[in-house]
Amino acid sequence: MQLIKVNLFAFLAAAFAGYFLSGPVLAIILGGLAVASVLIWHSLSTNILLKRLEARLLTEAGAPSYMHRMFLNDASEMVKLAGMPRVRFYMIDTDLPLAFSLGTKGPSSGIIVTSGLFKTLTRAEISAVVAHELGHIHAGDRGMTAFWLSLSGLISPFTRSRKLSRRTKEAGAVLSSVKKGIHSRAMGPECRADAFAAKLRKDPASLASAIRKLERGVRSAHWEGLERTPTLASVATVNPVHARISYESPEYSPMAHRVAELSRLVVPEAKAA
Repeated sequence: MQLIKVNLFAFLAAAFAGYFLSGPVLAIILGGLAVASVLIWHSLSTNILLKRLEARLLTEAGAPSYMHRMFLNDASEMVKLAGMPRVRFYMIDTDLPLAFSLGTKGPSSGIIVTSGLFKTLTRAEISAVVAHELGHIHAGDRGMTAFWLSLSGLISPFTRSRKLSRRTKEAGAVLSSVKKGIHSRAMGPECRADAFAAKLRKDPASLASAIRKLERGVRSAHWEGLERTPTLASVATVNPVHARISYESPEYSPMAHRVAELSRLVVPEAKAA
């Protein structure tokens, strides 16, 4: 559905420009070219993004350590519990503790974690983060993620000089929307993925603990891992901008909102354990 909307917008925008310049013939030609460009970029976007981020595929045979093999075993178990087809797992070497997902339910979906995640969270917390990202894939939230992130990486070299001021403005804009009650609606997908993970693992506490640790971790770590793809923050399990707001204005903390929502969940099996 998201791809259809993007194609429709691209077609209408290009067709309007073509009609304005020359008439209906050019409008149809430019509209068709725009749709073809979107489809081609969408098909290539995942590989473009993974290459840009220098993400490597994790496999049982190629896992660099026992810890990573254990991670793959736990993650595969989460995939089975979720009733999903195969999900690929990738790792980026950066101290920034992040995780995010790509694609929809199907063999092409993937979850990307950073080496910093293993330094920040326990085994149970990492498993909870994987379950959270599976929640996004299950809900169809990440169908166009690779498309937009790869475009972000394409234009980022032209905007690097203003990164710091942009982050400051972004944090201010998000905080303003939180105060107006607008941002709580935008947090809906995150809270739904949190609920999916808590029910899948029957353990809301592990995810709540992971969120708190990631909030501190992404706030204190260097941002170099985001420099080439600045919008990566918006799809991370814990958005660094939200973590900054949680520190500067704890009364409006998006992280506290998520943890509170997790505490309201009733998971009978977990209570009985």
